[in-house]
Amino acid sequence: MTFIATVIAKKGIAIIADSLVTSMTNVMEYEKFINFIKEKSKVTPFHEIKIEPIELVDLFKKKPSHTKDFEEKLFKYDNFTAITTAGSASINNKRIEYLIKDKIAENNKNKNYNRKRFITKIKEFCEFINKEAINHLNNYNDIGRTTFLISHYNKSKDKSEVYKVDVVPSKKEDIKDDKFNCITYKKMDEFYKVVCDGQNRISERILFGEIDFFLDITPKIVKKVISDLKIKEETIPMDYEKNFLSNAKSFLPKQFFDDMKVNKLADLSLQQAVDLATLLMKIEIDFQKYTENIPTVGGVIKLAVIDQEGFRFIFGNEIVKPDNIS
Repeated sequence: MTFIATVIAKKGIAIIADSLVTSMTNVMEYEKFINFIKEKSKVTPFHEIKIEPIELVDLFKKKPSHTKDFEEKLFKYDNFTAITTAGSASINNKRIEYLIKDKIAENNKNKNYNRKRFITKIKEFCEFINKEAINHLNNYNDIGRTTFLISHYNKSKDKSEVYKVDVVPSKKEDIKDDKFNCITYKKMDEFYKVVCDGQNRISERILFGEIDFFLDITPKIVKKVISDLKIKEETIPMDYEKNFLSNAKSFLPKQFFDDMKVNKLADLSLQQAVDLATLLMKIEIDFQKYTENIPTVGGVIKLAVIDQEGFRFIFGNEIVKPDNIS
């Protein structure tokens, strides 16, 4: 996986991303197989146990197998916009890096690009990625999740915006619907001074407590209640579920938000935003030392800022003296 974050300051934005790419492979754990055999032997003599192919397939689970460094995940999109990416490293056999660079080249050919509203630029980016995702599903059986954080600083209004764009995991059969869209996007609430994504989500839990867990589980609870009470869908008021979920935060007690460290973040200077982004990355990298999983965050760390002067890298984007030469 990876770790990406945008930290919003009073007069600018700090953006950070690592460079590791993790390859996944299907693995059957020895313990899981032995337990499976033990369960089988309770009803069938050991020497007569038969294993169906589908049972064997179900024992496999995707796990990280190895990592590679130097994947580009932080990009200057325009003078006041940055894109960071987490998730799949490629779509339709094209590296994410080159997809983004293709879109940037397309933007540069458009003389009216800089006059467009930011939301228009977001929608055009979504259309571009959706087209590539649909082409991917024409050639392959499924597509995994890819997340883009698009961070923008409005120089004239001295205001920052962050949008989260997701390629939704989908199957080939989904594209049979002509109206199918692989992409979702949303503007992140201005309440959040920090927006991050990737693994191992340690930073998010420090900043937000369990609010993300609550918001993830709420839709499932709503559907479970509707199912258990055997409520017919046609009797549910239009947009009830959507409105319920949008108001979910209001159901939480005040103490819940008091536990959120991000709730107490002051208006940060740009230097503080840079320091906080770096701290969050360090937490993610250091925590890996104490887990059984292979490291999935790290490598070359790139850090950039956007302020009145525009986008600029401040770390990780230059070739430096090799550390094996004194």
